[in-house]
Amino acid sequence: MRRLIVIAAVAFALAGAWYWNSTRAAGVSGRAIRQGKQATGTLNDQDPRLRGRGPYQMWKLNGKRGQRIVIDMASSSFDTYLMLRTAEGILLARDDDGGDGNNARIRTILPRSGTYSIVATSYGAAANGDYSLTIGEWLVPDAPAAGQAQALTMGQTRDGLLEPGDDLTGDGPYQDRWTFELAEGARFRVEMRSSDIDAYLILLGPGDTTLATNDDGSGRDAVIAMRAARAGRYTALATTYGDMPVVGAYRIALSEVTGEIGGAPVTISLGETKDGSLEAGDSTGSNGSPVDLFLFTAPSTRMYQIDLVSTAVDPYLTLQDAVGNMLTTDDDGGDTNLDARIRFQMQQGQRYRIVAGTFGSGRSGPYRLSVNPVP
Repeated sequence: MRRLIVIAAVAFALAGAWYWNSTRAAGVSGRAIRQGKQATGTLNDQDPRLRGRGPYQMWKLNGKRGQRIVIDMASSSFDTYLMLRTAEGILLARDDDGGDGNNARIRTILPRSGTYSIVATSYGAAANGDYSLTIGEWLVPDAPAAGQAQALTMGQTRDGLLEPGDDLTGDGPYQDRWTFELAEGARFRVEMRSSDIDAYLILLGPGDTTLATNDDGSGRDAVIAMRAARAGRYTALATTYGDMPVVGAYRIALSEVTGEIGGAPVTISLGETKDGSLEAGDSTGSNGSPVDLFLFTAPSTRMYQIDLVSTAVDPYLTLQDAVGNMLTTDDDGGDTNLDARIRFQMQQGQRYRIVAGTFGSGRSGPYRLSVNPVP
């Protein structure tokens, strides 16, 4: 289990008790705000302070069960930070930079009717200046009903929503179940993307055995790419990183991975993009890491550009002639991060071998390969 629920529950309760007791001791009753309204405030050294944060002010919100809201806190004077708690002090959500720039934003679905406390504070210990607080309606995507498992098919993209009523993982957060059928040896990729939450994927194989997990395969998005060891039903558990049952919308996609399978090279054409995955069972390069082999035939004599992009590995490109003699290599010549790029004058009708690999040894993960003419 990636996080211990007992430890999390104890820490959670202690944090909530400390917050509520300190708030009462400070004599803060809270200002009132309601959905559809904007309010303003000013933080200064006379306000009570949160441990590890700056001064704070409390706002009261009367909400209804199932109400979908977005809370925005904006300031040009400091880095805003938001927390949302129940009347008993239980933390429901928190955010630092979910809004524009360094502004905070919380999107959530209220679990019950009653009074909620919004804590407006700063990310750092020093905060002096004006801020605005806005409560709006959160327009969620058309997603399956809470708690219902859904089917995915190869090449499909679906919208999902983590919300009250969903199943809970063994250590706290909400989770949705997405199932799909795979043949033995199928290479596939599951992606979970969200601007609301820190996506986390858990992949279960036939018999619900855990095969893989991923947190930050691409930024805060989660990506799992692998080969099906046997035929059967697979399940992707879409959830969030951390112990809190965080609410948020996301998009999940299942796609076929192209690339070398069992040593057989794959043909790539001009203007084509291939999504692949370096993994155990691929051929290996000189550094011992997995590599995939692609074959490209130049349609005309000119300069071509090959790009190898990945957020999981440090891409490394090798271009060879038809019999495997090395022509050129590249490590970090791409546009961003550590991506690889080769530009090479190729001859019409000649076949070339493109080797997709990694700079370091023992690395594996998904990538994207493309071949285009140089303008």
